[in-house]
Amino acid sequence: MVGWTGLLLIAVMATFGTLLQRRAGDAIIAGVDASLEDRARAIAAALEWEEGDGWELDLSDDYLSGLAESSWFEVRDPDGALLRGGGVPPGPPGGELPAASPSGAATSPGGPEQRELTLAGPRGTTVRIGRSIAAERAEARALLLRILGGGSAILAVALVGGWWLASRALRPIAAISRTAESLSERDLSGRIDLRSVPPELCDLAATLNDAFSRLEEAFERQVRFAADASHELRTPLAIVRAQAETALRRPRPAEELRGSLRECLAAAERMTGIVEGLLALARLATGEESIECRSVALDEIVGKEIERARQEAESARVSLRASLAEVRVPGDARLLADVAANLISNAIRYNRRGGEVVIGLAAEHETATLTVEDDGIGIPEAALPHLFDRFYRVDPARSRERGGSGLGLSIARAIVLAHGGRISAESRQGWGSRFTVTLPAWARNEPSGGADSTREPRP
Repeated sequence: MVGWTGLLLIAVMATFGTLLQRRAGDAIIAGVDASLEDRARAIAAALEWEEGDGWELDLSDDYLSGLAESSWFEVRDPDGALLRGGGVPPGPPGGELPAASPSGAATSPGGPEQRELTLAGPRGTTVRIGRSIAAERAEARALLLRILGGGSAILAVALVGGWWLASRALRPIAAISRTAESLSERDLSGRIDLRSVPPELCDLAATLNDAFSRLEEAFERQVRFAADASHELRTPLAIVRAQAETALRRPRPAEELRGSLRECLAAAERMTGIVEGLLALARLATGEESIECRSVALDEIVGKEIERARQEAESARVSLRASLAEVRVPGDARLLADVAANLISNAIRYNRRGGEVVIGLAAEHETATLTVEDDGIGIPEAALPHLFDRFYRVDPARSRERGGSGLGLSIARAIVLAHGGRISAESRQGWGSRFTVTLPAWARNEPSGGADSTREPRP
C-alpha cells in the first residue's frame, strides 16, 4: 500500500514539475518577446528621413549602448542596406547578421537558446532585434531541479511518515486478527483487549468480542445438546436392551414376555418422542419446517386443544377454565396448536389434585396474547432462565415419571419465534405458574373487552 502511494506521489510530482517548468518557460519567452517588441517599436519610432542627410536614428548613444549589451539589433533601409546595428549577433565571430525573418513575429532561428523579432519600420525600413535566452532557460531548468529535489525530499518524508502511521494504525488490526486466529473449537475464550485498541476501532473490537461470545455460547449449547441427547437416549436404550436380554436369558411365560415387550414399547415411544422433538427443533432452526402464514382463528385452535385436554385434566383431578376472545393471527394452525397443547398439558401435568388451569386469549393493539396459568407446584426462580432450554427439567425424576422429554417448551418457543412472537414464564414455587405467548394479530381483531369478544368452551 505504501509503495503504491509512493508511486502515485512520484507520478503526481513529476507531472506537476513538468507542467510548472513548461509554464515558467512559456512565461519567460513571452516576457522576452514583449521586451523585444517594445524595443523594436522604440527603434522604429525613432527612425526619421531627412532630405539630404537620409535616414537618421533619433536615439541617444547611451540607450543604444545599453541595448547592445543585452541584445543585438539592426536597422535596414528599404533596399536592405544596413543603417545601424549593435550587439554581438549569434554565430561565429565576424559573421554576418542572419537574414531577415517575416515581420511581426518572434522566432528562434538560432535554436531554442535565442529569440528574435522583425518589425516593419517607416517607408519600408526594417528593424530586427534579438537576444539570447540561455540564462532564462538555465533558470527554468534550475527551477525544475529545485521542484524535483524538494518534491523528492517531501516524498521521502511522506513515505516514511505514511509507513510509520500505517504500521501504527494496522498494529491493532493485526492483534485483532491474531485473536481471531487463536479461536478454535477447543478454545473459544479469546477476546480482544479493548484497552490496547485505539478509539477508532473500539466499536469494531467490541462488536467482534460480542460475536465471539455468541459463538462460544452457541458452541457450548451444541456440546450440551449433544451430551443431553446422548443421555436422554441412553436410558430408553438401556431399558430395551435389559428387557431383551432378560427375555432371552431363559424361557419365560407368555405374560412375562408381554410385560417385557410393553416395557420395550414404552421405551421406544419415549425415544420416538425425543427424536421427533429433535427433528422439529432442527427443522425450525434451519427453516425446513414450512410455516403457512394464513389467517387462522386462534380462539378456535385453543378451544379445540382445551377439549382434547379435558380427559387428561379429569384424570388428574384438575379443572379447566377459559376465556377466549375471537382472535385471528397469521400463522400455521398445526404449529400453533402444538404450542397451545404443550402449555395446557404442562399446566395439567404439574398441577396439584383439585387444582385449576386458567386459559385466556385476548387481542389488543394488533397483538394476540395467550396465557396459561395454573396453581400447581410452581417453578424455582433459579430455573426460570433455563426453562426453554433443550432437555432442561426442573425436576428430572418427576419429569421422566410423567413422560416429559424436556423438549416441549423448547419446541413451543421455536414455533412462537418463527411466528414473530414471544413467550415468557412467571412462577412462584408452591403457588403456580403463568406462561404468556404474544403473537402479531390481524388489525381487524376486535378489542378483548367487547360485549361478544369472549366465549367459553363447551363443557
